[in-house]
Amino acid sequence: MSGFQLSGDAASRYERFGKFAMGPWTDDLILSARCKEGDRVLDVACGTGLVAKRVNAASDVKCRITGIDLNEHMLKVARQEPSIDWHLGDVSAMPFPDMAFDVVLCQQGLQFFPDRQAAMREMARVLVPGGRLSLNVWGPLERQVYFVTLFKAVSKFIGDDAAKTIASPYTLTTREELRGLAVGAGFRHISVRFEQRTIREVEDIAQFTNGLLQATPVASQFLALSQDQRLTLASFVADQLAGYVDDAGMAVPQENHFLFAIR
Repeated sequence: MSGFQLSGDAASRYERFGKFAMGPWTDDLILSARCKEGDRVLDVACGTGLVAKRVNAASDVKCRITGIDLNEHMLKVARQEPSIDWHLGDVSAMPFPDMAFDVVLCQQGLQFFPDRQAAMREMARVLVPGGRLSLNVWGPLERQVYFVTLFKAVSKFIGDDAAKTIASPYTLTTREELRGLAVGAGFRHISVRFEQRTIREVEDIAQFTNGLLQATPVASQFLALSQDQRLTLASFVADQLAGYVDDAGMAVPQENHFLFAIR
């Protein structure tokens, strides 16, 4: 996997700040897979385990859960949950036999894989016939109010290369692309669903932005700024989003694209 790799403290911080963007969508992803008692479930690009740790609770059944990710720093955080079988590995050549799983889940991973079609074929390979795939990827950047504002701030105060990294999660955004990848991997009964929701954060926007940037691949570049420059960047985001603050905090729209398919 490439594009959104974290190291050191950034991986630990991701456990908190990743929940802002992904937490509201995690149970939807899991429920779409219709997990059954005893299912063998694989979480691809599991990161710190946000999805894998929720499978049994969200599904209200007991499954055997495995997570795989290419980032050792993220897995170090994930391994704090010992009941899940965590693996370091590349999705293009996963260390599992054919037909090893009943369900494959992948939250915000597919867009980062260097060879998306190969990754989809691997997910199909490890599923049993009739196995279920449930994944999601973000909609276009311009439909993500907080993150398009963050993109502009990073471009302005850090630089265009860092901004491109912030934009990297929003690079697989059409129904046609998703469906084509699933068809190319041999999946059947393919369904693509777009969802928009209001995402909330109670913390002050400037403080939140300061913390979130330290949980991204541009953390070192952000921290290389002076304290005044970091404050100016975070305040820029807060000022731009002032109209999205109600009595409970920030409330911004976000769009996510779900794909469900049968092996």
